[in-house]
Amino acid sequence: MKLDISGFFADVTNFVRGGRVLGIDIGTSSVKVAELTRARGVFSLANYGILETSDYLRNPNQAIQSSGLAIDPAYATRLLETLLREVQPKAKKALVTIPSFLSFVTTFDMPVLPASEMERGVQFQARQFIPLPIEQVSVDWAVVSQYEGERGQSYQRILLIGIPNDVIEAYTNICTAAHLSVVAFELESLSLLRSVPQVGEGPLLILDIGALVTNMIVVYGGRVQYSSQVDYGGAYLTHGLSQSLGLGMLRAEDLKRHSGLTGTGNEAQLSTLLPSYLDVIIEEVNNVRGVYGQRYSQKIETLALVGGGANLLGVAAYAGEQLGLHVHAPSVFFDVMYDPRLEPAVSLVGHELAAALGAAKGYFS
Repeated sequence: MKLDISGFFADVTNFVRGGRVLGIDIGTSSVKVAELTRARGVFSLANYGILETSDYLRNPNQAIQSSGLAIDPAYATRLLETLLREVQPKAKKALVTIPSFLSFVTTFDMPVLPASEMERGVQFQARQFIPLPIEQVSVDWAVVSQYEGERGQSYQRILLIGIPNDVIEAYTNICTAAHLSVVAFELESLSLLRSVPQVGEGPLLILDIGALVTNMIVVYGGRVQYSSQVDYGGAYLTHGLSQSLGLGMLRAEDLKRHSGLTGTGNEAQLSTLLPSYLDVIIEEVNNVRGVYGQRYSQKIETLALVGGGANLLGVAAYAGEQLGLHVHAPSVFFDVMYDPRLEPAVSLVGHELAAALGAAKGYFS
C-alpha cells in the first residue's frame, strides 16, 4: 500500500482544503489539540488545549501509551473527550499524529530504478525491515537523497515508514468515539518538520523530549533524513531526583519543573543532580550524530528542542554546551497568527503543541 509521505496516511476522498481543522497529538502522558484556520495563505490559531495526566508518575503502566505499552483506547478516549469539552472547538475534522515508537522507521539504500519499478522494489525491501506481515502494515516511503556509487552506479536513499494497521484502527476508534472525523494520520516527526523552521544551510537535529520517550529527528533540505528514539524522557529525570532526594515522584516532578538546572539556595542540589540523568539522553544524541555523519557525510551543527521536556529550565543551554551545537530556539508560531490576549500562555505551551500544530498545518498543504 503506497501512501503519500509528504502528506498523510489517509483516504482523502472528497477532501476539501478549507475551513478549520484540529491537529491532535496523543502522547505518553498528555493529549494536545490545536485548531487552525487559514485565510489568504495565513494560518491563524483559533483554539488550543493541553490535558496532562500525572498517573504515569505513580505507575508507569498508567501512561496513555509508550514504546512498551500499547495505547489504552478507553483511557485515551476519556482524556480526549474531556479536553474537547473544555476547548469547545468548532472543527470536527481531525488530523492525528502517530508516535514514532508505534511505527517502523528506517532508511536504506537501493539502486535508482525506473519509476515503473520503484514501488515493487521498495515493497520488496520493506519486508526485510518491517517485522510484521506486509499486509498488516500501511507502508510509505520517499527518496531523501541520491549519490553515485562504484562504477558510476546511481543509488538512492529511501526513508521507509510502516504503521501497523491495528494502530491506525485504534486511533480511528478513539477519535470516532470523541465524535471527530479523521481526515488523516501522520508520523509525528513529519508533523514536527512543519513546526520547526530550519535555520542555516546544514542539517538540523530536532530533539523532542517527551515524558517517557525522546525522539531525535535530523532534517535537511525540508526532509526528514534520519529518525531515532530512546526510552528516556522527562519521567526518567523525575525518577532520578526522586531516588536521589528520597522524595515522592509528584514532589520531585514539582521541583524539577520549578527549578530545573537553574536551582539556587535550597534547590541548588537539583542543578547538580539533573545533569547526570540528562547526560544519558545526550549520549544517545551523540550516537545519532555519529550514525548520521557516517551515512550522509554531513556534520550536524544546530539543535532545536521541542516537547514538554524543552521547558525544563536551563536544558537548552546545557544540551548545547555538552553537544557543542548551536541551539536554535524555535517559535512554533513563526507562521501562525493568534490573538495577542493569548500571550504569554501561547509562548509557554508552544513546545508542547509543536506536533499538533504541524499536523493541522498539513491539512492545508
